Amino acid sequence: MTETDLAVHTVACAQIVQRHDRERYLVSLFAPPDARDGLFAVLAANHEIAKTAEVVSEPMIGQIRLQWWCEAFDGIEAGTPRQHEVVLPLAAAAARHPDVLDDLRRIVDARDADLSGEPAADLDALEHYAVATGGGITVAMARVLGADTAMARDLGTAWALIGLVRALPGLLAGGRAPLPASLLEENGVTLSRIRDLPGSVDLAALCRPIVARGRERLSAVRANPALRHRSARVLRLMAARAQDLSITLQRAGDDPRSSSVADIPAGLAWRHALRAAWYRLG
Repeated sequence: MTETDLAVHTVACAQIVQRHDRERYLVSLFAPPDARDGLFAVLAANHEIAKTAEVVSEPMIGQIRLQWWCEAFDGIEAGTPRQHEVVLPLAAAAARHPDVLDDLRRIVDARDADLSGEPAADLDALEHYAVATGGGITVAMARVLGADTAMARDLGTAWALIGLVRALPGLLAGGRAPLPASLLEENGVTLSRIRDLPGSVDLAALCRPIVARGRERLSAVRANPALRHRSARVLRLMAARAQDLSITLQRAGDDPRSSSVADIPAGLAWRHALRAAWYRLG
């Protein structure tokens, strides 16, 4: 593969992240130039893995797709990466940060649960899933940036829990089952009732415990000195954005049906730029 080919595939990764993971795309723009391509590669791989349950018609096909990614990681380690627009830039990132492949393998293992269509048993199980998915990809980001991975895991977990609530209306409309079974039972609600008679359900009561877990993790991150290290500036922007979303949810009574919750502000990139400038001065 020539440098030109790699450059083309790297741009493709950036475009995937820009289209499908815009929030993390925007913070990645403020990474050092030598880290930015690596971030786009691991985030693009994460997207390709995460979308599996949405693009397959049956669980077995999804398992084949997830296994394809595991074999792709093995090929990278063996020095024979597959000729794929995401795999090739990922191989370049893994040459510098080999542990990101294990992070992605753990994400593949966790995403296998998406194929069952069954909800998490309880809030602890949902948090464990958030640790493995959102926490796992943020750890991979931290490796590329040279930032603290323990802090990154907490940040990614908070991001995943708050993000799940933020995306809940769309997930439910798409037939997903993201709410823990125990929360549904405690509130005397079924998924079919939420889908068929959404106005009859106090969705905020179901979401509040999930958001509270996310806020606990986020509070720990914001108190962690590792977040102030210059290597963690991208993650610091991510933490600030998670705090913004937490406040927006709080103002909406933790009800994700409020339009302000799902929206990405038009001036978000400028907000990141101002914060990034302040972090450099601080």
